Amino acid sequence: MKIAYNKSMTLLVGMRSAKRSVLAVVAVLLFCLQFSWLMTPDASAAQLQQRALRISSPKANELTTHKFTFRYITTTDPIGSIKFEYCTSPIASLPCDEPPGIDASGAVFSDQTGETGYSLFSAQTNSIVLTRGTAQSVNNTTSDYTFDSVVNPDGVPSKTFYVRIATYQSTDATGTETDWGSVVNSITEGVDVSGEVPPILSFCVGLTIDTDCSSAEGNLIDLGDLKTNTVSSGTSQMRAATNAQFGLAIGVYGTTMTSGINEIPALNNPTPSAPGNAQFGFNLRSNSNPGKGEEPAGPGITTPTASYNIPNRYTFNSGDIVAISSEETDVRKFTSTYIVNVSPSQQPGVYTSTLTYICTATF
Repeated sequence: MKIAYNKSMTLLVGMRSAKRSVLAVVAVLLFCLQFSWLMTPDASAAQLQQRALRISSPKANELTTHKFTFRYITTTDPIGSIKFEYCTSPIASLPCDEPPGIDASGAVFSDQTGETGYSLFSAQTNSIVLTRGTAQSVNNTTSDYTFDSVVNPDGVPSKTFYVRIATYQSTDATGTETDWGSVVNSITEGVDVSGEVPPILSFCVGLTIDTDCSSAEGNLIDLGDLKTNTVSSGTSQMRAATNAQFGLAIGVYGTTMTSGINEIPALNNPTPSAPGNAQFGFNLRSNSNPGKGEEPAGPGITTPTASYNIPNRYTFNSGDIVAISSEETDVRKFTSTYIVNVSPSQQPGVYTSTLTYICTATF
C-alpha cells in the first residue's frame, strides 16, 4: 500500500510538471506575440536602417544641435514627410511620453544631405515634422537631417531618451507610416576642462642680456676719466614682453650726472654728441658717433619713442616713455647707449647717475 501510494504521488507530480510546462510555453508564445505587436507599428512598414542621433552637447537643458541619420528602405512609395518624436520609450505602439525638459519648439532646420528637398513643417515641444510639399520617390540612401536650437531633456528621472522616426506618404506626417525606427541618446554631465592664462609682463635690465631674463648681468657702467676732447660712452640692455591687451610702456626715471652740487646738464632734446660741451643723454638705436649700440631686436612690436629713436641723437628727461607698444607683444630687446661730454670748465669730482627703468603693462 505504501508503494502504490508513492507511485501515485510520483505520477501526480509528473502530471503537474507537464501542465506547468504547457502553461510556460503558452506564456512565452503570448509574450512573443505581444512584443512583436508592440515593436511593429504597421505590418507593411519597414524599419529604417543605419539610424543614429548625434548631439553637439550632452548636457541637461542645453541648447544644442541634434543631427539624425538613417537609410531609407522602402523605395516603392513616394515620401512626403518625416516625423521625429521625442519619447521616454522607443516602442512605437506605446504612448509617447515626452522626456522631462525636452523642448524642440524652437528647432531650426539647418542642414540636410542624401534625400533632400524638405522644409520645416512644424516644431513642437517633443516633435519635429519635415515636409516636401508633395510626395516624391526616394532612393535606398543614407541621409542626414540637422536641427539647431533644440533644448536637451533635464535627465530626470532617466538620462536616456529616445526619438521615434517615421516617414509618410502624406505631407503632414499623418496616416500610415512607410518606414519607421527609433534612436537613443543620453544626458551626461560632461567633463569640464578649464585653464587660465594669467596676465604676463616679462621685463629685465642689465648690462648684457644674452638669451632671456635669467641671463641678465651687471648694473654698473664705469666710464673712467671724463675728457673734454672725446666722448665717453657705455651701454646697457633691457628686454620686455607682455600679453596685455593694450600693450606696455617703458619709462626712465633718475637724474643727470652729478657730483655733490655739481652736475653735467642733460640733453632735453635729441642732440648730436659734441665733445667739449657738457652733455648727458642716451638713445635706443645703433650709432656711429660714437660707434656704440644695437638696433632693437626680437619678434615683438615694441618700438622706441620718437626722442629715443634717432641714431646719433641723444636725450634724457626723467619720466620720459622711451619705448611703447599698443597691444600684446612678443619679446623685444633694446640697447641703451649713453654719452657723457664735459666742458673745460667742468668742476672735478666723481660724477654718477642712477637710472631706473619701469615697464608698465595695460590690460
